Amino acid sequence: MIRFIHTSDWHLGLELGGHDRLPEQERFLAWLLDTCAERKVDALLVAGDVYDVLQPPIAAQALLARFLVEFHLRLPDAAVVLIAGNHDSGPRMEAPLPFAEALGRIHLFGNFHPDDPGRHLVALKGPDGRPAAWCLAIPFLRPSDLECRLQGDELPEQARCRAIAETYATVATMAKKEDPALPVVAMGHLALAGSLKAGSERVLIGGVESVAAATIAPEADYVALGHIHRGQSQGSGNIRYCGTPYAVGFDEVRHPHQVLVVELEGPGDPPRIGALDVPIFAQLLRLYDPPESWDQLEKRLRETDWTAQAALPPELRALAEIVYLADPPVPDLRDRHEKLARELPLRLVGAPRAVHEERTGEEIPRHRIDLDSASGPLEVLQRHWLRRHGTTPPDELETCFGEILADIGTEGRG
Repeated sequence: MIRFIHTSDWHLGLELGGHDRLPEQERFLAWLLDTCAERKVDALLVAGDVYDVLQPPIAAQALLARFLVEFHLRLPDAAVVLIAGNHDSGPRMEAPLPFAEALGRIHLFGNFHPDDPGRHLVALKGPDGRPAAWCLAIPFLRPSDLECRLQGDELPEQARCRAIAETYATVATMAKKEDPALPVVAMGHLALAGSLKAGSERVLIGGVESVAAATIAPEADYVALGHIHRGQSQGSGNIRYCGTPYAVGFDEVRHPHQVLVVELEGPGDPPRIGALDVPIFAQLLRLYDPPESWDQLEKRLRETDWTAQAALPPELRALAEIVYLADPPVPDLRDRHEKLARELPLRLVGAPRAVHEERTGEEIPRHRIDLDSASGPLEVLQRHWLRRHGTTPPDELETCFGEILADIGTEGRG
């Protein structure tokens, strides 16, 4: 028997409206480490999007490094398997490999290596120190990782799904040849057809089109997925998205945030899966839904008892988005908003968002974008594309845009 925790989409280094969320993320990782120790897990599987951007802040990289070292010290016999997601830089993810190998049982997979697929096969050991499961550690698959030549009457999307299926099948076949008596755990970072999004996935850099669940290692006893921020099961129930451990954006507040504890016996045995709710280390508040006039909103904010928030450290106070009715207009809005920001023990996110009563929830065309933030340039692209074409940019375009930004940043550092 083997017991492991499945988590994903940490987005370390994430900012929201210019507010740093590393203090929350640091507390989550401390909680996760304690939970792994208390549950006596044999492995921790992290299914991608460890970082929020291709070039994460130094503080975010240091936070991950400290966590891996502390995990090894607390659980020296347990493994960590970490795959890159579409937000992660593959080369950057694998840069600390010499240190990971020196620590032992720390496995980092930034890129898929088609010339050496066996490299992505990890033997997870059980409490007795013997191999207890195979892990297919497949990171986010970019087009360059796949052989997608069209066969017959195939469409490009069909060829891509076939190539993904063949990739998983190749590594799974290696596992079964090595020891067919062990169960198989497959990891991946992609969007399955029919999966329910949480709200923030649309703005991910370099998203992927949906693929059929049947393409992802049908022989696997458990499939640990990342990329979709809403926890859910697919297929027969052994294909799981754990979701984000905290709300990445305001639309995700309504969904539970958790990690999954999984126990596996032998091949073919159904996994035992339990969800552990992650504590909320900093609230996300949408003020208010349904929206009201600015005068009503301001009155209610001033009448609310914020004593609990005032008692928190500033970096852990609630992140709040203000939404109000555009009619009647507020000529001195900026001054009134800045005054609220000074007086309330909240971290107000961005400019107030005005909506019209007859189409509540739609943003007015004017929008403030912080170009110095990691997601600012991408948001400019998305808004321009929406105005020009009435839809979101193609995922391939966002992927290329993200890679160009990464190249520019790398060249800018000399």
